[in-house]
Amino acid sequence: MAKKKNVDVNKDIIIKAEKRRMHKRATMMRVMGISIISAAVLLVATKTLFNELFVGDDWSDVDWGENDEDFGVDID
Repeated sequence: MAKKKNVDVNKDIIIKAEKRRMHKRATMMRVMGISIISAAVLLVATKTLFNELFVGDDWSDVDWGENDEDFGVDID
């Protein structure tokens, strides 16, 4: 009878350990999902902001400095 009780205790320990592993996996999957969604939202927001600030503007009246001084570094 003592051996049967020992086997039941071992099974309970194994079942509890498996439940803990499953809970850790589920938590990890939730964190990964939230991270992926957050990254996608940040990417879309950045792209939208970039398009609004730079692409949508008319830059035709800006002098792009054809006659500007050369600001390069002289290594001589």
